[in-house]
Amino acid sequence: MMKICKAGIGVLARSVAVYVFGISAAFAAYPSGPITLIVPFGAGGITDLVARATAKVLSDQLKQPIIVDNRPGAGGNIAAGRLKNAKPDGYTLMFTTLGVVAVNPHITADITFDSLKDFTYISSVASTPHVIAVNPDIKANSLKELIALATDKPESISFGSAGIGSSPYQGMIIMQEHTGSRFLHVPFKSGAESVTSVVGKQVDITMEATPVVMPFVKSGKLRAIALANATRINSAPDLPSTAELGYPDILSGSISGLIGPAGLPKPIADKLNEATRQALKNPDYVQLLSDQGTTTASSTSEEFRNAVVAEYDKWKKIMAKPLTSTKH
Repeated sequence: MMKICKAGIGVLARSVAVYVFGISAAFAAYPSGPITLIVPFGAGGITDLVARATAKVLSDQLKQPIIVDNRPGAGGNIAAGRLKNAKPDGYTLMFTTLGVVAVNPHITADITFDSLKDFTYISSVASTPHVIAVNPDIKANSLKELIALATDKPESISFGSAGIGSSPYQGMIIMQEHTGSRFLHVPFKSGAESVTSVVGKQVDITMEATPVVMPFVKSGKLRAIALANATRINSAPDLPSTAELGYPDILSGSISGLIGPAGLPKPIADKLNEATRQALKNPDYVQLLSDQGTTTASSTSEEFRNAVVAEYDKWKKIMAKPLTSTKH
């Protein structure tokens, strides 16, 4: 009986060793095929632009194709719900903004995901400040005049964004919070669409990323009045920052990062984190984004998650009270 037991234990031990070796080999071989990168907003907006540039350099690091899959709608909730239900094998990821995971949970009653439980936070990627711009028909040549219009006649000035929870939407809420102004929110599927609506004069103002707004400013189709940032940037040196105009609390930008489904194995998450860190060192990539006013910054998984939690807690307090109306 003892011999049989010892023999059985030996077989079991060898089976466990083979199983563990197989798992380790699978992790070492990752990725062995294409990766899908979900983008929560439509093509042409800043999130899409940075996601596509990042996918290219990350693909070079991982030696596998990365397919960008735009899933706009519901301020990014559709994309986040899709990621939540994806298999945690590293072959489905999402290029998120802080708005999707830190703001949406506090403004959407029927949200289908839990930002703090349903995702694996891999690394932060980039940050792009927003330009506050109006269509030329709006009688506001400065930020002070714009705020006065939206304060004296609440919701008389319409504000386009990529939807509730998007970073421009956050910027609008922050501007209202610190000035007492009130805008009428008009949501679109992408930042690019919201900006063209202001160009077409269907909407009055936008607060979008520099590469999306500045071409229209240069052509005279939009009038830029401020950069929602602490300082000016090289890609728009003549545009004053909100801080220098006397509004240091009106800071807004698109902060993005890479996430996966909950349960993503640590060896895969670590490999993706390191690949992202190396990809963000690519000088052509850094220059491309810098020319658009975007700065890059990778992080550890823990640092990125902590940043999300901090924003999550901040917006929970902000969104506890109604601050604006949304046009449906």
